[in-house]
Amino acid sequence: MDEVRRGTGDRRSRSLSRVYGARVMSYDLVITNGTLVTESGLLEADVAAEDGTIAAIGSHGSLEAEEIIDADEKHVLPGAIDPHTHHGIYNSLAEDANTESRSDLVGGVTTTGNFFRRPGSYEKIMDDYVEAAESNYRHDYFFSLGLLSFEHVEEIPTIIDEFGITTFKWYMNYKYAASEKFGVDCEMRDDFGSKFIETLAKQDEPTTLGYHSENVEITNALAGGNPYIETEADETAEEEEYEVFVEEFPDYAEAQSLVAGASLARQHGYDDSFYAVHVSAGRTADELATLQEAGYDVTGETCTHYLTLTSEECDDRMKVNPPVRHAEDQETLWNRLADGTISCIGTDHCANTTDEKIGETIRESKLGFPSSGTMLPLILSEGVNEGRISLERAVDVTSTNTAKAWNLYPKKGTVRVGSDADLVVVDLEETKTVTPERLQSVADYSIYDGRAVTGWPTQTIVGGELAYEEGQVLAEPGTGTHVDRPL
Repeated sequence: MDEVRRGTGDRRSRSLSRVYGARVMSYDLVITNGTLVTESGLLEADVAAEDGTIAAIGSHGSLEAEEIIDADEKHVLPGAIDPHTHHGIYNSLAEDANTESRSDLVGGVTTTGNFFRRPGSYEKIMDDYVEAAESNYRHDYFFSLGLLSFEHVEEIPTIIDEFGITTFKWYMNYKYAASEKFGVDCEMRDDFGSKFIETLAKQDEPTTLGYHSENVEITNALAGGNPYIETEADETAEEEEYEVFVEEFPDYAEAQSLVAGASLARQHGYDDSFYAVHVSAGRTADELATLQEAGYDVTGETCTHYLTLTSEECDDRMKVNPPVRHAEDQETLWNRLADGTISCIGTDHCANTTDEKIGETIRESKLGFPSSGTMLPLILSEGVNEGRISLERAVDVTSTNTAKAWNLYPKKGTVRVGSDADLVVVDLEETKTVTPERLQSVADYSIYDGRAVTGWPTQTIVGGELAYEEGQVLAEPGTGTHVDRPL
């Protein structure tokens, strides 16, 4: 277990006797005495930052700097990337950008992707949202826009050219609900999806489509109505347990929708940019493997709650769609994460408080919960330290693969000269108990509250600046910026 926890596995970490990168008298910051986790493996080396980027990698003690971080007996990873957050749902975008990026830094997350959806013309409304974000994020971020109408599809070239946004989302869960929920003249059926994908495939720039897999004909029938259209609460209804949502949103409805969506993408030659968000079921992960074996170049993402919780231990706090499932699903998801079928980790993070989240019954409780701050520690604790995946694989799924999937690489997601100096120093042997206070989100609860987690960041560096150290967030609001793409 020590070898897995220390990240050596079957491969001995290498030492570096040369300096790679531009040589200067002194750099802005150097992390010394650590083990770097690079795309080529583990490397006993120091890493230097200058003007926001990684400027040099050299043997221990070979690099000088104005600021030195001693990472003795620790590992240095590229900053984690959470591509799947929903800032601005329960609070304003400005508020979430401030408080949730603060929590991110505690957990070693240095870049987030915000799935953002609004019914109006993005060309007319994005300036205000960009201004709110730029003034408040403490780390870099990128927008992925949920398109809700044919008018939105027509705006795709403008969104790319004017706002540097190349990533989008198709919400299959809003099929037949979009008109009433958002007031758009579109029900988001497959004709809309086909036009959406076809338009993306025609762009000169690389794009990515996040896809929420859900067959709503099945789930609506099982739920006795469309759960995305608000109705008056049934005061005569009996109290229900979490398992009811597992039954109303079954694994086969997710799996079938994934296959159908991937097939439609392939018809337009777009399967290599098709990204299945929040895969929750073992059955869905197995279908993803079958597609990949058949030549589909589809990317799959799962979330930390599907890897670390089961429905039996869930209550109103963990209400989310798709729901947390069973132990056998969890085991399959870990296996598919290890074998390469699932490439990325996200969290589906929403910042809310107990009063906002919890209703009189579980039916009335709201969807979503905070989670970004625990993403990397949970993968280190439950994945690396429990022997399910190697440390190198943990970095792949929390950073490198994510950067590639969302058109951020090699600016983000790797420890190499020329990349952004977004780095996290982690102690794989440090155990801390999860509390809301430790995570520093606006949320007054955590779905992992009281859980002992082993493997935590000791320092988080953003753009070559020390942003978090030993419980204290140092980065100020507004120090982050939007990552315009294409790079």
